[in-house]
Amino acid sequence: MPSVRAIASQLKVSPATVSRVLNNHPDVDEATRERVLARINELGYVPRIGRRITNVIALAYPDEPVRSEYGAFEPALLSGIMRGLEEQQFDLKLLSIRRDKSPDETFTQFFLRKGIRGVILRCFRTNRSTICRIAEEGFPAIVVASEFDEPAVNFIRADSYPSSRQAVEHLIGLGHKRIALAMHNVPDSDHADRRRAYDDALFCAGLKVDPALVMELPASLSAGEQVLDTMTSLDDPATAIFATNPMTALGVMRRAQERGIDVPRQLSVVGVDDSDVRTHVWPRLTAVTQNAASLGLEAANWLTQTIASNASRPSCRRTIATSFEINGTTGPAAVPSRERGSRATGRRGRP
Repeated sequence: MPSVRAIASQLKVSPATVSRVLNNHPDVDEATRERVLARINELGYVPRIGRRITNVIALAYPDEPVRSEYGAFEPALLSGIMRGLEEQQFDLKLLSIRRDKSPDETFTQFFLRKGIRGVILRCFRTNRSTICRIAEEGFPAIVVASEFDEPAVNFIRADSYPSSRQAVEHLIGLGHKRIALAMHNVPDSDHADRRRAYDDALFCAGLKVDPALVMELPASLSAGEQVLDTMTSLDDPATAIFATNPMTALGVMRRAQERGIDVPRQLSVVGVDDSDVRTHVWPRLTAVTQNAASLGLEAANWLTQTIASNASRPSCRRTIATSFEINGTTGPAAVPSRERGSRATGRRGRP
């Protein structure tokens, strides 16, 4: 690991100048600051704490780390990251960029001040520009669960569009025309993909999107209960619900049980599962499945190996497919009671 003095010698500046850059001192011209930061990133320099070099990776969020509305994805992701860090014996720190970063410091200076050697980033629509700036500075970083066109941004994501569309088409194939969508309200690309899949599947089947059948709300059991109560109280109620988060789907099923609504005979339910939640309920949940722990594991492996090798590695721009698993919570669309009565008597129902 090079010293401050060695970096200063290579750049033909004083050690005090390098130190000022590392400490975000204002008395350094911008061109020199950029040269020093570029060399620091290139060499993988990190400040020493006592006589040890820190082996700390950050899991960084655009706001407060691991808020409850992020859903069940985060615990599964975190477990995968921890497994990936173990091999290279790195530690993990949760970090809020918005709260902790000073306005007048670069992201590299911010991470170095925190004793961080690399960062795993969670991305929502509101912080995509921040991630691009981090990538432009060259600090070791990788984004999980979002895709970028910018070549400097490393990412690993799961593409849930094909499986989500397959899920909605499965419901349409079972005769469902009133399919509700319960959207998690976190603004990330995963949930945007699921909304697009819902719209496209209905359009291709000749069905219009009814705004009354689409709800956006924080993922939780109570949200699922609210969705079921709302969708079954409509004049033309939903016969199926696609919930884009595991907890919302479980809330739908719990409320259906409380109200004596038979799943799937009277209502079909499809969820999204980030781990194995679908196997812990009865009937087993029909779901779009993705392995969030695998995303965390691979992101941590790539980042720690990049840092440990102290050499440039190929960029990471990987997309993992999700799958659609049919279990016990989907069945043919229920026949409305008025129509059932008409069929039983062999007469057409009154208009």
